[in-house]
Amino acid sequence: MSLLANKQITKGWHFDSTSRKWVYGVYNSSGAVKKVFDEDGALYQEDTKLTATAAQLNSTKVESQSVLFTEAGAGTYTGTVALPAGAVVVDIIVHAIALWAAATSAEMIVGDAVDDNGFFTGVDLKATDLLAAESISFAQTGGLEGADLDDPAAGAHVRRRYLATARNIIGKVVSVGAGTTGRTLMTVVYTVPVPVASVKT
Repeated sequence: MSLLANKQITKGWHFDSTSRKWVYGVYNSSGAVKKVFDEDGALYQEDTKLTATAAQLNSTKVESQSVLFTEAGAGTYTGTVALPAGAVVVDIIVHAIALWAAATSAEMIVGDAVDDNGFFTGVDLKATDLLAAESISFAQTGGLEGADLDDPAAGAHVRRRYLATARNIIGKVVSVGAGTTGRTLMTVVYTVPVPVASVKT
């Protein structure tokens, strides 16, 4: 009797005649058996064997985290992205979804605990610097670079991309005056490399 036919067995091992291996399977919502892993420890997804090597599975991946700043009257808005030790900052993108309507001003800075406006400084969220649907990044700074960024047209260096210790990338908006329409998205793109040692010859 097949695993599928024996409804008393909801999951378990069965012999796969195609691979000639014992495979651990589970029932999906349609009652079909789906492979999870086999006797050699190989993993399956949607009945397809995953063929990535251990090195590929452990390779460096690019990740991102975002913070949405939503205007809700005067005050200071703070958004934090926590980076693990050894992270390399690939980019920081500040995107204007909608202009801020604060009566007096709405200004944003982006940095970390060492320099709170090290990446971007004096970003006017009401107008001029970032209109709706516009963004700034390491490559397109809009002239708003902090001490850790150079103007891309002037040789473009980025300082303190990498730190051996954990740190927070912090965006801060100071809004003066009433307003409720502003929406700004800050996205931090980073990677935690798994370096291979160089060889001296």
